[in-house]
Amino acid sequence: MHGKMLLLLRLGLRFATQRNRIENIRFCYEHTRFRKKPPLGSRYLTDPSLTFEFNAWDNVTWDETQEEEAKQNVAKNSCVTLTKEELSKYNEDADKYWDSFYDIHQNKFFKDRHWLFTEFPELASTTATSSACDEPQNPSTSQKRTIFEIGCGVGNTILPILKYSTDQALRVYGCDFSPKAIDILKQHAEFDPNRCEVFVLDQA
Repeated sequence: MHGKMLLLLRLGLRFATQRNRIENIRFCYEHTRFRKKPPLGSRYLTDPSLTFEFNAWDNVTWDETQEEEAKQNVAKNSCVTLTKEELSKYNEDADKYWDSFYDIHQNKFFKDRHWLFTEFPELASTTATSSACDEPQNPSTSQKRTIFEIGCGVGNTILPILKYSTDQALRVYGCDFSPKAIDILKQHAEFDPNRCEVFVLDQA
């Protein structure tokens, strides 16, 4: 009996710990999701306790140990372990493998890039300088602009642009060599065929 009680206690503690981790992750995500983010070039870390508030700071440099570790990881990831036949197969049939990938994951694998308007405010209307979390600016119709994304996938870049940009003069184009990805993108509720055109194309 004592052994069973101890086992249940351990399982309960493990479950509680896992639940707390999930809650912490959820809190961090909600905490950072809708905050106003300073643009790259103005993020200065002055309080070490805020290190993980952003994934990049403008005044932090690597020490020699970190740089050496990064070089080792790059070298490790750069090692080719496939045969020439396998490399040829994956290159020639890449579109089929990506179709299989999107059949499994649909549009739930890559996250939408909602940070685009923070790092590239010029993507918004010509008068806008706000982040994607701010109120939309008045549309600018004085100058036609075009964005063409090569390798658009299921729209993780295109969809945030269509959602947050109010510039009615902006036209967005995208291509991908995966027909499945293009189909998924066109079926998305936020896809606007009046402002966007996507198609299958292998630029390679």
